[in-house]
Amino acid sequence: MEYNLYISTFLGTFNILGVNESQLSKIINIYDNGLDSCFINGKKYFFKDLNEIQIFSFDGLDTKDIKVKSVKQLLDFCKKNQLVKKTFGGSYLSPELLENFGNNLTDKFIMDDFGSLIEKVENEERIDLYVSQSRIEEFMNIESSGFDYTKLIALLKELNISYKNGLVFTIPMIVRSIIDHVPPIFGHPNFKQVCANSGTKSFKDSMNHLNNSSRKIADGYLHTTIRKSETLPSSTQIDFKQDLDVLLQEIIRINKESV
Repeated sequence: MEYNLYISTFLGTFNILGVNESQLSKIINIYDNGLDSCFINGKKYFFKDLNEIQIFSFDGLDTKDIKVKSVKQLLDFCKKNQLVKKTFGGSYLSPELLENFGNNLTDKFIMDDFGSLIEKVENEERIDLYVSQSRIEEFMNIESSGFDYTKLIALLKELNISYKNGLVFTIPMIVRSIIDHVPPIFGHPNFKQVCANSGTKSFKDSMNHLNNSSRKIADGYLHTTIRKSETLPSSTQIDFKQDLDVLLQEIIRINKESV
């Protein structure tokens, strides 16, 4: 399904037309977190000082007199019939017009005030998360990249779930999965080469520490057979948070360079 959006801000009024499900989710995330802007199809849209947002399904219209099944046909029809409204610095299609080509679904997607999740995120940041929520959000907001970050995001979320619930054996294994997952982003086939050939000296030092400590601890948990007595690892032993965040920060930086 596609969607048409009407957006009014202090800076002006505009539409985002022909939005797909993934792009709509990104816009809703912008709204919920009170963010200022985002890129959709290579164009930057500003949401600062938002006054109104309306979301419509784009079902089109196919009658004897009107045939509109695409964004181009919609714009051509509106221009031909002088339905485009002018505003300072641009033009837009009104909510009343967009409703002729689909249903108003605003209440389905917009549940709370603009930026309603800011306080929630800030509260989560105060909790000792393994991976900060803001770092995960950075990966979720990546649009243009040669890599799919779906699995990495899932692993980061599972790290936080494991840490919150005291799953001490799970954490090193997930960290190990992450460092085995990301080397192609750096142009290398394995993490050992990332440690040796990527970034600054301080980055290499952090990655070597992350690689050596997490692998040894994870291997110990994975391959040690049952013994007559056991002790559980402490939170200190499985704390790779700082080095892991250095790795994630560098991935974000590399992605920004490639855009």
